[in-house]
Parts: sequence; structure tokens; C-alpha cells
Amino acid sequence: MKIGTLMVATALLMFGVQSAPAEIIDRILAIVAGQLITKSDVEASRALGLIDVRPAEGQSADEAALKAVIDRVLMLSEVRRVVPRAPTDAAIDARLAEIRRRFSTPGALQQALAANGIDESVLRIYAEDDLNLAAYLDERFSAAAQPTDQEILQAGEANRQKLAEERRRALISAWIDELRRRADINVLP
Repeated sequence: MKIGTLMVATALLMFGVQSAPAEIIDRILAIVAGQLITKSDVEASRALGLIDVRPAEGQSADEAALKAVIDRVLMLSEVRRVVPRAPTDAAIDARLAEIRRRFSTPGALQQALAANGIDESVLRIYAEDDLNLAAYLDERFSAAAQPTDQEILQAGEANRQKLAEERRRALISAWIDELRRRADINVLP
């Protein structure tokens, strides 16, 4: 019996029975502080509106999306380090509703989730992450972003909010630059 099985296996190998070609399931685009970022991570983040993709001059939309996902990973790592207060279920549901509104129909959302290998439980985690990050950014940068009395005198009271938003964006950008400087980031070709 063993000799017969061995002969069949040898014959199959000799006559060129080949296995199916390997299929690429996903592609690793970057490694950030030991965390893999895959092509499907970037595509899902774009499809669900979890990142804001604004290519800089000379940068493709794909490069900008990868940068935005890397920044999101770095920021969420920092947020998790300080253990924020968990958002309420109502707040998470509201954020999920915002994400769902990006799609023309519930079927379109389900199609996007399926295409990216995501289910409702993962989508809920993404929504919770968004809320944790927003709360952290508000707590850390809102007070520091307020314009001085002198700046208000120069720009006018009507520009208070605009000045605060500009300063907040600048502070967050500098913070992200510092996170990037401290992190081990390897973007793969």
C-alpha cells in the first residue's frame, strides 16, 4: 500500500501536476512602531471617511492616504497610552450614523465593509477610536489654541474662532511631527 501511494505521488510530480499560483491577499505598505499598515487598512480608512486625504504638492492621493493612516495610528497610540474615558454608547451610535451617511444606501455601506473585510463590530471600534481621538485633541489643544487678547485686537473679535482653529491645526501638526520623529516608521516600496 505504501509503495503504491509513493508511486502515484512520484508520477504526479513527474508529469507536472502544479499547484495553483499564489494569490496576494493584501500588501503591507508600512510598519509603524511594530504595527503593520496594509493596503486594505488604507482603502478601508478612505472608504469609511476615517482619514482626510489632502495630497501635498507632488504627492499622490495614495501617498497622502498612507500618510494620514500613519498619523492616525500614531495619534491613537498616544491616546491609548493615556487611557481616555470611554465614549458613551449614544456618542458611538451618533458617530456610526455619521459614517453611514457617507453612503447612498445601507447596501453601499455593506458593500464597502465587505470589500474591506470589515464587519459592524470593527466599524464600531473605528467610531469609538474617532471619538477618543477627538476628545484627546480637544482636551490637549483647545485651551492652548485660544488667541491672546492682543491677537484679537489685531484681527478683530469676528476672527476669534478662525484664529483658534488655525492655531489648533498648527499645534496638532507640530505634535504629529513630533510623534513621527519619535516613532520607528518604515514605509515599504
